[in-house]
Amino acid sequence: MNAKILLSIFIFSLVSLVAITFTPADAEAQRMRGGSRGGRSGYSGNRSGRTINGGNRNFNTNRNTTTRKNNTNRNKVNTNNKKINRDNKKRDNTNRNSRESIRTNDTKDNKRDQSNRNDKERNDRNDRQDNRGDRQDDRQDKRGDRQDDRQDTRGDRRDNFYDNNYNNYYHGYHYGGYYPYSYHSYYPFGWGPYWYPVGFFMLAMTTTAIVVSANDKEEYYYDEGVYYDKVDSGYKVVQAPQGVVITSLPSGFTPAVVNGVTFYYHGGAFYQDTEGGYKVVSAPAGAIIYNLPDGAEGVEINGNKILKYGGAFYQPISHEGSDAYEVVDINSSDEKKKE
Repeated sequence: MNAKILLSIFIFSLVSLVAITFTPADAEAQRMRGGSRGGRSGYSGNRSGRTINGGNRNFNTNRNTTTRKNNTNRNKVNTNNKKINRDNKKRDNTNRNSRESIRTNDTKDNKRDQSNRNDKERNDRNDRQDNRGDRQDDRQDKRGDRQDDRQDTRGDRRDNFYDNNYNNYYHGYHYGGYYPYSYHSYYPFGWGPYWYPVGFFMLAMTTTAIVVSANDKEEYYYDEGVYYDKVDSGYKVVQAPQGVVITSLPSGFTPAVVNGVTFYYHGGAFYQDTEGGYKVVSAPAGAIIYNLPDGAEGVEINGNKILKYGGAFYQPISHEGSDAYEVVDINSSDEKKKE
């Protein structure tokens, strides 16, 4: 009897222990593992019913787990997207910086090319200008050389001609000259309002006249190329005294070059540049002038008419298409024949 009681108590205790050990969640899991044996309806009933451990505890756990997984996946996706965006931004910035660097380099290259072009154009321009200046200098030098050569040749011809024909029979009369005789009429010339011919008389001297001396002996009055000698009742115009020196040439003078020497002509007088000023000298043979003042007299030699003024002789010639006069030397014997 006691053994039966003890056996019953043991079995009951064992059953209770098993019941406690297997929770509704384990039973639910067993039903799930059972598949079609338990059927869907059994699972639904246990799912809706309440258990000792709180009913839907496993379901909420799965939901939380799923939510956490979804959030984790979402975070991963967001992280990946952010990383991708950052990578894209970095690549865009890198590309943008590369493009800007390329544009900057292109701009620098363009500026460098433009600067090089400008330098080259400047250098080319300077080279052309230098070459032009050199060519111009060469032309000027050649022109000067040709002019000097022509002048030297002309002077040599004149010297040779003068040496061969001086005091020889030439165009029907005897006197030295460089140019052939060409008759033209004589028309006296005046050199402005202050010019007066030789022999002109005036009572009072002009206020602008200055006193000059010839060979430090005789004194004369000079004003604008006219020379005056003091007489008893006034002042009389005379020919320019040789040896008188003036500081400046009168207006209207013309140069006359003879054998490379330059003389200055005005009003029947010839001047030569000296250290003290312009000195009155005798008329140089070979000098060409275009005008003679009033007071020249005609002299005929062997049928040719020439002019005499201030002790010098002038033969009419044609020079460069204009009527002119050349200073010539007359053989004294020929002049005596005229007298």
